[in-house]
Amino acid sequence: MKYLSQIPIIGIIRGADTLAVEGAVAAALEGGLRTLEITLNREEAFDQLKLIKARYAGKIKLGAGTVLTVENAKKAVLAGAEFIVTPALVTEVIEFCRKKSVPIFPGALTPSEILAAHLAGAEMVKVFPASVLGPAYLKSLKGPFPDIKLMPTGGITIESVPEYFRAGASALGVGGELFKKEWMQNGDWKKIEDAAKRYVEAVKNCKL
Repeated sequence: MKYLSQIPIIGIIRGADTLAVEGAVAAALEGGLRTLEITLNREEAFDQLKLIKARYAGKIKLGAGTVLTVENAKKAVLAGAEFIVTPALVTEVIEFCRKKSVPIFPGALTPSEILAAHLAGAEMVKVFPASVLGPAYLKSLKGPFPDIKLMPTGGITIESVPEYFRAGASALGVGGELFKKEWMQNGDWKKIEDAAKRYVEAVKNCKL
């Protein structure tokens, strides 16, 4: 995924209504993010995927998150999702994505889960919830698994960005710290844009 290799952050928009999703996506793009995920926490999430995909075709990579079933994975791909993210190890969803050549980032936490996700065909493994164990845990995982791409997700602050990349992260998943609930509810798009800029800048500084 070209965009993710250039700016290795996935911005995660969770459980928002459609107007908020539209505003948040526009703000994140202005802030420099190029890879976004809409989670399937609301019924209208599939329509949101269709809307955003049509509006920003070619400008962003758009994925679906919190995908727990093959049925929802199919619906998400039909709606325009270009990658799939799960919160846990759901082998049937990994298998479906492999067959359809759709990048899959399954959630895992323990070494056994991470290895199982990798062997099942994950392009990258989402280490979730990352902040519970922190960058030191990620560094420990990279010892036995140097070739498995890991994406810490959950509680990733701007200040912790360098620590996670030093620990061996290939990318980061950022949700509530970027799309704060009050900003989404109040339509504070400039705050989201500014936060996106700071995250992008933090990542670029790590990669210099």
